[in-house]
Amino acid sequence: MVDSLDSVLKERLRAVLDREPVTEGELRKLIEEGRACALLVRGQLESSERRLTELSGDPEAALADIAEALREVHVLRPSLDELQAMLGELQGRAREFRRSWVAPGA
Repeated sequence: MVDSLDSVLKERLRAVLDREPVTEGELRKLIEEGRACALLVRGQLESSERRLTELSGDPEAALADIAEALREVHVLRPSLDELQAMLGELQGRAREFRRSWVAPGA
């Protein structure tokens, strides 16, 4: 579920970062949704990392289980990094948006 939420959100973030028109309210909502999604992905990543640590310390752990946990970590970490970078860019866009209110010619 987080994967599909993450994909849909990133698609919307990309559109806004590519200068799709957006209102202040939409921008705020998108930032909030992005932060919530980042928290969910971070939670999944931490859970997968804990599982990987536990499995790697268990001599009886199945190799398939270790591989699955490792795969999850390798998928989630770049996804979280990308989401956080996009949110940082979006914050910059929000500052630009607000500056345009103060100085309409800027």
